[in-house]
Amino acid sequence: MIRNILYPTDLGLYGSMLLQHVVELSGSYGAEVIAVHAVEPLGVFADAVLETYVPDDMIGDLRDYGMPAVMEAIRQQVIEAFEEDFIDFDYGSELIRDVRVVRGMPADVILEQADLLKADLIVMGSRSSDTEHAHVLGSTVSKVLQRSKVPVYMVPITKLKPSDISSSSPHL
Repeated sequence: MIRNILYPTDLGLYGSMLLQHVVELSGSYGAEVIAVHAVEPLGVFADAVLETYVPDDMIGDLRDYGMPAVMEAIRQQVIEAFEEDFIDFDYGSELIRDVRVVRGMPADVILEQADLLKADLIVMGSRSSDTEHAHVLGSTVSKVLQRSKVPVYMVPITKLKPSDISSSSPHL
């Protein structure tokens, strides 16, 4: 029985197409959707720049107050993107129970959230917005497919023009 669907989103070019699949599955099974957006940690270079140019007390403030504000801003951006996408759907945004923004490497975040939320299904694209090598699975989906304890519904991302996305609908 599918009751909880985890939908990892990167707000990429194909997000609307993926969301259509999520919405159709949710409607078919009466399942709730939890969306998750992973924010990768700052790299070594960014950390070095902060340590070099920002006073120590300000770095602490950034970590304590700035990062939560950034994470909430990203969360609002994800919600707004969904609301724009839902204009074209028969279903409303009430299907999405929660939107989470979590710091960490994307595959790790997806797998941890799937376990934490007791997801019955993960729905994700075969790769991110980079369609130059659309025939190759992305590194995140590859890791999730290899390590997931729950089924993964992978939507193939092919080399489409942006105008093809809004008119495409999932065939389930």
